[in-house]
Amino acid sequence: MPIHDLGYRNWQEERTARFVRPWVIARTGVSLIWRRRWLRNVLMLAWLPIVVPALGIFAFEYSSTDPELQQFIAQIVRKPLAQPELASQIVNDPEAARHQLWSTLILAFFRYPQLFAMVVLIGLIAPKLISYDLRTKAYLMYFSRPLSPFQYILGKSAVIWFFLAMIVTVPAMLVYLLGVLLSPDLSVVMQTWDIPLRILAASAVLMIPTTALAVAYSSLSSESRYATFAWFATWAMGFVAYQVLTSTTAVVASGGDQGGHRGGRGNWEDLDIDFDRWRLLSPYHTLGKVQSWVFGLDTSSSTVVPAVLVLVTISVLSYWIIRKRIIARLSI
Repeated sequence: MPIHDLGYRNWQEERTARFVRPWVIARTGVSLIWRRRWLRNVLMLAWLPIVVPALGIFAFEYSSTDPELQQFIAQIVRKPLAQPELASQIVNDPEAARHQLWSTLILAFFRYPQLFAMVVLIGLIAPKLISYDLRTKAYLMYFSRPLSPFQYILGKSAVIWFFLAMIVTVPAMLVYLLGVLLSPDLSVVMQTWDIPLRILAASAVLMIPTTALAVAYSSLSSESRYATFAWFATWAMGFVAYQVLTSTTAVVASGGDQGGHRGGRGNWEDLDIDFDRWRLLSPYHTLGKVQSWVFGLDTSSSTVVPAVLVLVTISVLSYWIIRKRIIARLSI
């Protein structure tokens, strides 16, 4: 009679609930990544841009008692932000301009510093999430438990969602809360109650397709460096392609007169050129289109629908690829 039985035995104790199993994977991944000092430094740097929208909201709320500051804010909105109608509204009816100005500042926070921080952050942590498991065969340990491929994918994705929420959603909510506290009275909540919901929706627009794409790249190779290159190449090539194609189209439409349009893209838009047809080539500009619509600053629904379809297609296709790759490994 053998002393040690090394065969498989049924688990007699209580199992973890199905909806908690992805959380266990996510918690383990977050704790391992959080130990890296460079990541904490990146998170701290990612929070620095919160100062800009916070100062903008503070200046706007304070400008109700300072006409000179009000005119200064209107000039900034009119020229750098290219929103003359909003600038006029700030001077004539600040109460009516509050919602749009807050949305514009928070969207700018989403679009510029935090989107670039997102690309860097995901490029540093996502490539190893699945490729490392494939290289070390750690996935065999995961699936020796009662774990489905969907739960595994959800747990790995939640690792990225946590860090993205730390640099995007939480700071944006803090900016909104700061705006409420700086307002003259709490009646401002009734005017801007929907902005937190829009922040959550814009965060979902940012997190779901980007995470799906990054994890899909990680699942395609056991070498994380290939996934890292593919991730950064996707954003860089898409951005460059959009800039080159739109600039070339604008120059051709203006008759080749580049000197008369050195003022930037704002002057090119006066030529009534359809820049949206090239937008879908760039993930950066596609996300910006949908997020602008979420915040209510872009009302052209006909041009938003293709961008939404592209993001949905990327998400569904990426998760299908991940699932197929995992099932293929388990079938060997």
